[in-house]
Amino acid sequence: MKVIRRIIILIVFLGIVGGLGYYKYINTVTHYNEDLVNGNTIGNLYGNGLFCETEGVVYFANPNDSDRLYKMNPDESDIEYIANDSVYYLNADKYYLYYSRNGEKYRDNSQLGFLNVNVDSLCRMTKSNKKVKILDDAICNCLSLSGNRVIYLHYEPEEATTLYSVGIDGEDKHQLSTESLDPRCMIGDKLYYSGVTNDHNLHKFNLDSKDSAFVSAENLWMPTVVGSEVYFMDLDDNNRIYKGPLGGGDKTAITSFGSSDYNIAGKYLYYQSIKGAPDGLYRVDLESGEEILLMEGEFNNINVTSKYIYFADFFTERTYHCKLGSTEIGIFDPPILSVEE
Repeated sequence: MKVIRRIIILIVFLGIVGGLGYYKYINTVTHYNEDLVNGNTIGNLYGNGLFCETEGVVYFANPNDSDRLYKMNPDESDIEYIANDSVYYLNADKYYLYYSRNGEKYRDNSQLGFLNVNVDSLCRMTKSNKKVKILDDAICNCLSLSGNRVIYLHYEPEEATTLYSVGIDGEDKHQLSTESLDPRCMIGDKLYYSGVTNDHNLHKFNLDSKDSAFVSAENLWMPTVVGSEVYFMDLDDNNRIYKGPLGGGDKTAITSFGSSDYNIAGKYLYYQSIKGAPDGLYRVDLESGEEILLMEGEFNNINVTSKYIYFADFFTERTYHCKLGSTEIGIFDPPILSVEE
């Protein structure tokens, strides 16, 4: 009996050790993507990436709780608190969330905020256990996921803001360009951007070779590539939104007024007008061309999910929402669920 008892104790002990070892392993190993997944829509990233839908879950920066990280269903049910981090530029793949900490708001609500410790850093959070890994502890923002790399803007006092890349495991961090190229229009592993130094034409950046190629002579800003077409603000026509063939050619005006922010959701394009009649958030039906004013005012941070469009009042920062295809506007008022520290 003593021998059997010792064997049982040994088996249990080995099981515990093995279990602890496996737990440590799964919490340190990096899960890599098998394809060139991108982490959010281009339009959402232009709207500061405050909402990100993946695998039937919407992760978002709660506007009522200092932009802390929350999640919910696309129909806004089952809202849950995730973490104390104030976030923007949310990206996601199957295993992780990627984001920049919103330094201004993070200082206000973090236990470490008064120490200014990693308050503007580039972060990766494991979905399953909420463990955070710092991918870059410098001031970082404007990021896009491309497969197993994060492309982002990195700030250093010596060079100001430049384009960087880092692996999702935190390795191979390096500068891609000495220019502050906007990394948000990412298609697979190709970055489309408006020139910032010599022109505002459309260019394509190869992440591997670090070479840029000329794409189109349009004088544009905030390009959004959709298939073989590109939507953009036309700088030669008071920032009106146009679309045209990706490689150049005849373009078509989409909006009646200039725009300061826009996003595309299926058959609709939503935009904030400049010198509208009046100014406000407009919706354009891309099939019929019908254009309607949804709400008068000055708005930004236009984000879309599969069910809703979200946008914020520029002055009060109050966030509104509207079901896609609807004209009924309401206040997005999620509960504050975080634990006081």
